[in-house]
Amino acid sequence: MARRTPKNTGILIATGVVSLILVIGIVALTSSDSPLNNVIRVTALFGYLGVYLTCISSNYIAELTRAFGRSFMKLHHLVAAISLVALTIHAIGVAWNLQSLGAFLPDFSSVERFLLLGGRPSFWLLAVASLTAVLRASVGQHWRTLHWLNYVAFWLGTAHALMIGSSFHLVGLRVIAILMSVALVFLFVWKRTMKWRRRRKRAKK
Repeated sequence: MARRTPKNTGILIATGVVSLILVIGIVALTSSDSPLNNVIRVTALFGYLGVYLTCISSNYIAELTRAFGRSFMKLHHLVAAISLVALTIHAIGVAWNLQSLGAFLPDFSSVERFLLLGGRPSFWLLAVASLTAVLRASVGQHWRTLHWLNYVAFWLGTAHALMIGSSFHLVGLRVIAILMSVALVFLFVWKRTMKWRRRRKRAKK
C-alpha cells in the first residue's frame, strides 16, 4: 500500500490560526475587566468551535483523508482532545469563580435550569464520547452510537451559550450559533438517511 503524502498542510494550520484569532477577537470586543473571565470565555468559544468541527469532520473522514493526504481520523481526535482540554479549563475557571465544584454538576431541577447550565452535562458527554473513541476496540460497533454524544453535547452547549454566554449577546454570534446547530441537525439526518437508503438498496439486490 502506497504511503500517503501529506498535502494542503497550510490550510489546516490557517484554519487553526484563524479560529484562535476569531475567538480572541470576539472576546476582546466584549472584554471584561477580569483576566480569569477572559480566559473562561476564550476557552469556552474555542472549545465550542472545536466540538462543532469535530462533529462535522466525523461525517467526511474519507473525503478529508484524500484531501489532506493523511489519516484525518488522527487529526479529528486531536481536535476533539484540544476542545475537551479547552472546555475543562473553562469549567475549572467557572468553578474557581463560584468557589464550588458544583460547577461540574448538571442541574436537573427544571428543564430551563438544565438547558441554562447545559455546559455541565455537555462536558461529561464529551468526556464519555472521547473515552469511547479511545476504547472503541473494546466497545465494538457500539462506539459509533456512543460517539453521537458529541452532537448532543454541542446542542446542549449551544443552549447554554445562547442563554447565558457572555459573548453571545452579540446578534451575529447568536445567528451563527443557531445556523451551526441547524446545519448539524440537517447533516446528521441526511447522512443517516442516505446510509439507510444504501442498505435498503443492497438488500433488494
